[in-house]
This record gives sequence, C-alpha cells and structure tokens, in this order.
Amino acid sequence: MTTRRLPAALATRRAGARRRARGAAVVTALLIVTLAVVVVSGMLWRQQVQIRSVENQRLVAQAAWIERAAVDWARLILRDDQRRTSVDQLGEPWAVPVAETRLSDFLGAALRTDQAGETSFLSGRVMDAQARFNLNNLVIWTTVEGQGSAATIDTIALAAYRRLLQTLGQNGALADATARYLLAAQRGRQGGARSPRPPDSAEDLLAVPGYTPQIVAALAPFVILLPERTVVNANTADPEVLAAVIENLPLDRARELVRQRDRAYFNNVGDVQTQLRTLAPQADPNSVANAVDVRSHYFLIYGQVRHERALRMQVSLVYRADAQPNANSTRILWVHDIDRMPESR
Repeated sequence: MTTRRLPAALATRRAGARRRARGAAVVTALLIVTLAVVVVSGMLWRQQVQIRSVENQRLVAQAAWIERAAVDWARLILRDDQRRTSVDQLGEPWAVPVAETRLSDFLGAALRTDQAGETSFLSGRVMDAQARFNLNNLVIWTTVEGQGSAATIDTIALAAYRRLLQTLGQNGALADATARYLLAAQRGRQGGARSPRPPDSAEDLLAVPGYTPQIVAALAPFVILLPERTVVNANTADPEVLAAVIENLPLDRARELVRQRDRAYFNNVGDVQTQLRTLAPQADPNSVANAVDVRSHYFLIYGQVRHERALRMQVSLVYRADAQPNANSTRILWVHDIDRMPESR
C-alpha cells in the first residue's frame, strides 16, 4: 500500500513544481514586458520633450522676426510722416493703434503666413516719447572756461519734475533725490569714476532711494529717460505733463488746453501761447517757449506677437532725425521686453 502511494505523491509534487515554474516564468515575462514598456515610454517622452523644445525655439525665433518686421514697418510710417508734415500730432497715421490682427489677413492673400497651419497675430502702437517728461533734463552740461564741461542740476527742470510728482499725488522731495542720483551717474560716466549706473527706463528709478514699485508704476506713463535733453510735444502730451513743464499752469486749465488741442492741433508754439492767453493768462510764456514744441524726434514702438504658443511683447525706442536725402532718418536706440502693453488714456 505504501509503495503504491509514493509515485502519486511524487507526481503531485512534480506537477506543483511545474505549475510554480510556469507561474514564475509568466511573472518574469510580465515584469520584463513592463520594464520594456517603461523604458520605451521614457524614451518616447524624452524625445517628445526635445521635439517640443525645438518647436518652441523655432516659434520664438519666428515671432522675433515678425516683431522686428513690425518695428521696421512702423519706422517706414514715421519716415513717411516726416516727408508729409513738420508737425506731429495724435491725428496722424503713426498714432493709430493696431488692434490684434491675423498677420495673413493683414498682409493680404499674396503674402500668406499660415500655409503650414500656423497662425500669427500682431498688435501694437506707436507713442510719442516726447509726450513725457524727460528725466535727463534734470542734469545740464555747461562749458566752464579753462575747465571743460561741468554737470549741474537744472533748477527749472527740477521744479517741473517736482510739480509733476505733486500732481500725481507723490512726494515732491523725490525730485531732489532723482536729480542728485542722475547728476552722480552723469559725472561718473564722464569722468570714468565708480558711480551709479545711468538709468534708461522708469523701472530703473527703483535704484533711487525713496522710490517703490507703486510709485514707479504711477510715474511710468508720464516720464522717460532719453539720450539727450528734449522738449515736450504740446500736441501729444498729457495735461499732467503740460501742467508740470509750463509754469503757473493749473491742471484744470491744462486739461482744457488738451481739449482745445484735440479739436484743432497746434501748428507751432505760437498757437500754444495764443490758447494760453485765453485759458490761463497767468501761465509763464517763457516756459512755453523753452519747454514745448510741436515736433518730436523720439518715439516708442510697442508690439505684441502671438505665433502659435509663442508670445512676445517688446518696446523699442526709435530716434527720427531730420530728413536727409538718400539717408535713413530713423534708427533703433534700444529694445526692451515688457510684460504688458500700455493702456490707452
């Protein structure tokens, strides 16, 4: 009896061992397949990331070229305006904002840009940089006999900037701190000594003691730093700026002056003085002659390009010189990235 049962038990054990072996083989195979899937999925994911990265770089580069073309187009408009008139005012083509427009529709059927299934949208505007108060007017260079040039604070510009700060609800004492900072920067750049870096935008005013991001944001639409001393264009400036640069001009009278200007722009400085004799006879006529004009040389070109996933927003400062035969009268002085487009006022 015992001899007959041993082979059956042995067979059972062998069958169980074979089943366990097959189960282990199946588990091993599943593990290998899972590992292979994970490895292949990782490789495909990394490849997809690399492809998307290359696509993003291409889209950004294409958006940059579109934006540069838009700036060149704006420069053409400024040059054409220069040939047609000697007065710059807000009713001219350069001052009309461009709403967001599909680039292919903007260029026309002959120059389509969406043949590859990609779409581009362009928007922007040109703004007169001389509609703002030029902070570099706070420093004036004078020639001293036997000593060369010397930089000093311009008291007239200092008083104008103080009025602008107060009109905007800010601390007028910031004008003195700003003038001292710019004076130190200009003197250091002239003499090669260690000094503060000369600012070139309103955001750089944060380096001046007393300024905060909130103050800079409030001042940004009204101030600018241009490479040279400039006057304010009375045809494009806001009333706050006009009230600052024209001595004894109250803000309410400056607003009325702007309303009159919008009905009929000024052809010359004499038109401004004529209007002020009626609207604000207390305004200083000398400050009008020395602080305002009706023509501009500096312009800000704002542009936004959406090219598929790429989004670029930049502002370019363009200088337009007096017209010369066979010469390009405009040139780009700097280009800055921005995080939002300017608001219409």
